[in-house]
Amino acid sequence: MISPLAEQFRESMRRTASGVAILTTDGAAGRAGLTVSTFCSLSMEPPSVIACVHQGNRALETLLTNGVFAASVLAADQERIALAFAGMIPELRDDRFGSAAWRTLATGAPVLDNALASFDCRVAEGVNFGTHRILIGEVVAISANSGDPLVFADRNFRRLAAA
Repeated sequence: MISPLAEQFRESMRRTASGVAILTTDGAAGRAGLTVSTFCSLSMEPPSVIACVHQGNRALETLLTNGVFAASVLAADQERIALAFAGMIPELRDDRFGSAAWRTLATGAPVLDNALASFDCRVAEGVNFGTHRILIGEVVAISANSGDPLVFADRNFRRLAAA
């Protein structure tokens, strides 16, 4: 049962907009990935990012065991990839990586070709809070392309328009 405050929180948070990223990993524990909407910069020195993952997500343990992840920030035309890694496309549930082309930078974690930006990271720390694990990634390599970001707001994917 969700408390009234939690329900009010969820309804109010849907009014905020966020970028969409795919977190991926590969290593001794295997290959895994998921869609996240909580991804942001943490520090310039050292270059680092934060991503939040639900503790019940099956990709989390693989990511932590491998100790590396790549965060590929999606462009406006990459909604299908976001849906695939969220498990929303039935025919891709067993092969989410089949939804796009991938390469690697420094850690061996898959980086999405043509992502708006990709941050290749080593897991520096993980902090449990509530239902989520807050991952701090120390960035070791970056790749960037031009384009407009895919945005998630009001429980839907959206594209930015000029003001």
